[in-house]
Amino acid sequence: MKAKTVRVSFVILFNVLFATSGFAQENKPKSNWFNLYGFGRTNFVWDNQDLGRSDLFVPANIKVGQPRNPNFFIGAKQTRIGIDFHQTVGDEELFIKLEGDFHNDASDATGIFRMRHALVKYKFAMIGMDWSNFFDIDANPIAVDFEGPNSSTLARTPQIMFATYRSKNRLAISFENPIEKITLGGNITALPERFPDVIGSYRVNGDFGFVKGAALFREVRYESDQARSVFGYGFTILSALKIGDSDRLKFQGVTGNGIARYIQGAVNLNYDAIFNGTPEMESLHMTGANISYQHFWAKHIHSSLTAGWLGVADNPNLKPSDYKSSLYGSANIFWDAIQNLSFGWEALAGQRTNIDGSSGSALRLQMNATYKFNHSNK
Repeated sequence: MKAKTVRVSFVILFNVLFATSGFAQENKPKSNWFNLYGFGRTNFVWDNQDLGRSDLFVPANIKVGQPRNPNFFIGAKQTRIGIDFHQTVGDEELFIKLEGDFHNDASDATGIFRMRHALVKYKFAMIGMDWSNFFDIDANPIAVDFEGPNSSTLARTPQIMFATYRSKNRLAISFENPIEKITLGGNITALPERFPDVIGSYRVNGDFGFVKGAALFREVRYESDQARSVFGYGFTILSALKIGDSDRLKFQGVTGNGIARYIQGAVNLNYDAIFNGTPEMESLHMTGANISYQHFWAKHIHSSLTAGWLGVADNPNLKPSDYKSSLYGSANIFWDAIQNLSFGWEALAGQRTNIDGSSGSALRLQMNATYKFNHSNK
């Protein structure tokens, strides 16, 4: 079934490309154009202990109290392809983006084509799959690691967003697809949410870079003796500051209750809410921060140094072996060898600490080779 879906996706993709190329050959106005882009990428990864052959470095997945079992693997499933369509409608532009890669499963060596972005944007409205309003891609550290810092809110969600249009600063509100990540117990079962997650943000732009603040409110539904809800809320601040001509200092801080599904290092912990032995569940409070400094040694050589921390507040319902906190650190260097071809080398270290104070650590050495392509009929 999955293979059939992939074939259908490729047929649709190439039919669109063929049709659009035909339009270009008919000398249609240049105000209607497309951009085909993407890259081929191969990763080489060595871990000093078994992390499931995943190219996502997640400190929460580090094993505690087990012997080290080093492993090496090669992957190419980060390879990506996308199409941007631009069409003039009156004096405005209608924008459509379709993008996918093969990273459907972090531990699957071959990968299956999946959707990353699928959206339509016109004036102040956007509908489709895009970066969550609780994140900002411009604050994301430059890294070989495909996951990023443990406290990052990097996430893509189906949503509808309304934002200020053609303004220096940006005010936005989004209604995003709700997904619960809860730790069940007793006779409690999860229920479908009744409302979307609501996120509001404001981004200030300037010659210094930008600063963005965002707030989130959501409902998590479950059933015990009756249908019940627990509410989540969170806040984040993100920034990217210009240092000199080309260097960047990037930062994110995040805190909240019931928001684990939005935090990269906690998304699989089921820490939105936890069973407390009564008919009611309670949300868990998480806090994290990460900082990254990018320095250009030369025009085509740059490095980033990144550090992150993420922790959960004390809660008597957490077991001694449950996750308490984690540390993340990375250092890398990228070299743009020739036009479109780049290489990256990176060392990462992480530590997981459990509720009982026991901990485990992991070291990763990795590199990648990336060849980018970009074609426009404009």
